Amino acid sequence: IATQDPLAAAMAAFPEGSIPPVASSTLFVGNLPWTTTEDSLSEYMQAVGPVMSVQIQAHEDTGRSKGWALVEYGSPEMATYAIQRFHGLDFNGRTLNVRLDRTEIEKLAGVSVFCGNLPWSVKSEELAAIFAAYSPFDVHVKTFQTGKSRGFGIVRFSTEEAAQAAITSLNGFEVEGRMLEVREDRPRPADAAPAPRRPRPARPTPMMMVGMPAPLPPAEPSPSLYVSNLAWVTTSDDLFQHFSTAGAPVSANVQMNDKTGRSKGWGLVTYASVELAEQAKNALHKSELDGRPISVRFDAKNA
Repeated sequence: IATQDPLAAAMAAFPEGSIPPVASSTLFVGNLPWTTTEDSLSEYMQAVGPVMSVQIQAHEDTGRSKGWALVEYGSPEMATYAIQRFHGLDFNGRTLNVRLDRTEIEKLAGVSVFCGNLPWSVKSEELAAIFAAYSPFDVHVKTFQTGKSRGFGIVRFSTEEAAQAAITSLNGFEVEGRMLEVREDRPRPADAAPAPRRPRPARPTPMMMVGMPAPLPPAEPSPSLYVSNLAWVTTSDDLFQHFSTAGAPVSANVQMNDKTGRSKGWGLVTYASVELAEQAKNALHKSELDGRPISVRFDAKNA
């Protein structure tokens, strides 16, 4: 007997318009070539109607583009049409990622639910369909600048009761052969104490290298993980959310250069137990974060 795919069943049961969109006239436009100017992007985006403003985001210290921009139209309807028109199109050799800007949406009150272990093919619309019976007011699958899914989403509800009902019902729900992890979202506390700094090892001199002992063995298991090869644009919140896909960490901190304010390209992630840390290390070593394969190992200093 043929069985209906759970995702297809959820989509079929999803009443159109039951997830009220949050009106916004501003779009996030990602995966831009570094050479893109505000004038060239404005000219391109005006194909669907007048553009009120274009702001290409740049690093404060270097002035170099971050590869994304905010584009404002005159109405939410025009912005929605622009998403349909431009998302996925080629722009000077790069595939555009166009969606609503979520700056104002993220400020709305509500109860947030984390949904992890999503198949890469699941977009926000499919995830909204799965949660439709519990009436969330916002559903968003997190993506990289390229538009590729990061494997998790945030679903927001007006009441605690609706959020808990969704968690109880959908945690473990199977989609395309993967069991969803649905739980209360636990964002990194804004006042969380920064992770202790790791001292820079002394550079060996020729004299030191004579008779140098063999390299130290791998660090013993500990609740703290050392994460390297981070993209310069990766923030502590990005790191926290990425590792939340393998279990909720206690803290996640990208290490910053005191003088420049730029990332050092590595961070520390701490879990409540060695077992949880090992689970995350095994799951996320060589996983992709902001377009780079990260390296995850136990933190030798805290072993």
